Amino acid sequence: MKRFVTWLLLIVAVPTVGLAQSNIMRPGAQFHGIRDFREVMPKALYRGGANNGHGPLTQDQLKALCEDDIGIAIYLYTTGFQGNSTTQCSKGKLDYIDEGWEGAGRTAVHKQIYDTIKNHGKPIFVHCWNGIHATGAIAATALIQFCKVTPQQAVEYWKVGVAPKVQYPKVIQSILNFHPDPRLDLTREEQSEYCPKF
Repeated sequence: MKRFVTWLLLIVAVPTVGLAQSNIMRPGAQFHGIRDFREVMPKALYRGGANNGHGPLTQDQLKALCEDDIGIAIYLYTTGFQGNSTTQCSKGKLDYIDEGWEGAGRTAVHKQIYDTIKNHGKPIFVHCWNGIHATGAIAATALIQFCKVTPQQAVEYWKVGVAPKVQYPKVIQSILNFHPDPRLDLTREEQSEYCPKF
């Protein structure tokens, strides 16, 4: 009987290992019309897509993010962007800006994330049109920069939610070629607080 109970406990315990795995490798959900809304770095970085064609977030979406206590929303393109703005809500305010997802734009976004962590500010939300390609690249390189994820792990993360037949070699190569900036390194304590389990 004792051996039977031991085997039963092992069988029951095995599935819970998978349940303990982080949600980082799963697609997000709809959030007030924002496509694929998901957490990248707890209390620091969230991502998604405008889900309204080729344009920025709507005022209702910005208000929903503000009410969710996001401090800055960053549009990774310029198409349709009307300029920086601030949305007021019961939780305070949300600043809406645009930056690119490559080169100097990516550097600026990473600096915003770094400043948010160092100053214990409100989280940042990054988005492109569908929340996949540019948004995923920024999120993947942020994980390399701040959480010491390998470039290969970051590419696997980027592929979550991307149709298997869709290949964006330029995006994948930009992730593989990314080199972290040592000036933006986090302490071990900060990594423990802000980095997801991978």
